[in-house]
Amino acid sequence: MISSKPMSAKLSLTDKQAVVQALAIRASEKLIDYCCFVFPGYATPPHLVHIAEKLTAVEQGKIRKLMIFAPPRHGKSEMVSRTFPAWYLGRNPDKRVILSSYAANLSHSFSRHVRNLIEEKKTRAIFGISTPKDSRAIDAWDIEDHRGGLLSAGVGGAITGYGANLFIIDDPVKNREEAESEVYREKTWEWYRNVARTRLEPNASI
Repeated sequence: MISSKPMSAKLSLTDKQAVVQALAIRASEKLIDYCCFVFPGYATPPHLVHIAEKLTAVEQGKIRKLMIFAPPRHGKSEMVSRTFPAWYLGRNPDKRVILSSYAANLSHSFSRHVRNLIEEKKTRAIFGISTPKDSRAIDAWDIEDHRGGLLSAGVGGAITGYGANLFIIDDPVKNREEAESEVYREKTWEWYRNVARTRLEPNASI
């Protein structure tokens, strides 16, 4: 794991450049290192390290179905829905991601964050990717000169004309009232079976 602490001022400019290059290489290979590289001061408690290891296995194709449960305010969405898609697309610029949540505006906010992270100087330096100016809508955008990109949509909504190599569903249920509603649970299950799963490409992860 890399450290997010500042480098020593005693290092020469050449040494600093070498260290930054080494950290960038590690960030391109491991999700937790990428988090620390692009977000100085990023906390790495054991549960986030564990989640990052599982998500890295998802990117590697070792895990096809993953469910993550953690209490609110434990960094789950920050890593899974805001940071992981940028790292995933950096490593796989020809693959497609669909990101859903209980409300379309929440999934769109995740999408905006991922898009902006890809445009950050550090991410561009690591992966050399960007988004084209004519395909940067918050609900659907592409990776320039590649076939990959991201689509965001609310759970229960239609998803047409778009396949997914990676499908992320972050909080499909808004609150306890919806969770305890048999009608809402059935509606969400039907959406998963008849909409979400039909969007999965061969060997996709969800």
